[in-house]
Amino acid sequence: MSKILKMTDRIKINVGKVSFTIAPLNQFQKIEISEQQKIGVGGDVEFDLMRAQTLLVKYGLKDIEGAFDLDGEPYKLQFDGDVLSDDCISEVFTLEQRPDYVTAHWQCLNEFPDKLVSPYDGKKLKGVALELIKNKGKSG
Repeated sequence: MSKILKMTDRIKINVGKVSFTIAPLNQFQKIEISEQQKIGVGGDVEFDLMRAQTLLVKYGLKDIEGAFDLDGEPYKLQFDGDVLSDDCISEVFTLEQRPDYVTAHWQCLNEFPDKLVSPYDGKKLKGVALELIKNKGKSG
């Protein structure tokens, strides 16, 4: 049976004690991410992975739980409209859980995967779990 994530669905990515809630990206956001390639030295096509990851987080991350600021207060995401602010993106990228979160988020780009695997060795990501939250709020 084929399953479709609705734009109102949410996925919670748990990495250790930090939870990241993400929304499916719309087709135009996915196209923008896929266009992060450039012609490098010698004419080789190179993919700007850092820019693509930044856009993934900017468009998809909707909530975070279990992260705290330096005062010990729960960290709150800041938005410009429906997407993360530039400062907030920079702050999220300082989290030690970021590599595993981004790896999992990338694998959720087009589906709710059966399992999450490391792109380096193909083994299951340890300490990372997914939870589908059906029809949670408006899309965006």
